[in-house]
Amino acid sequence: MYAIEKNGDHLLVRFKQNFNALLIQSIIHHLTRLNEYPHTNDIWLIGDFRSDIRLGELEAMVKEFNCHCPHDATRTKTAIVATQGLTQAILELWVKAIKKRVAFDICIFETLEDACEWMDIEYTMVA
Repeated sequence: MYAIEKNGDHLLVRFKQNFNALLIQSIIHHLTRLNEYPHTNDIWLIGDFRSDIRLGELEAMVKEFNCHCPHDATRTKTAIVATQGLTQAILELWVKAIKKRVAFDICIFETLEDACEWMDIEYTMVA
């Protein structure tokens, strides 16, 4: 599962287990329905959890994200923190496709500290 927390001036999606495409789609649906989402940056803290996402599922994940993201949003960044190599590679493909369809920047990081620095927030706020 996962938890979505309001953490200072950003949202934190904290993964609690390994995940698949259906869980990512559930997170997208839940996160983008929050009132603060259109105006609040977010961090997806995946860490060492592994993905069970097949390459064929990536396009559906991209469409899900694109359909649910508000096009008039003022948010500017989403950071994804993933440390497991294969999971990181799959998410890189997803992010590359998303970047072409959303109005904000999205990047993958290996450490939460690097993600916080990129988002210009204090690291201690999300630990």
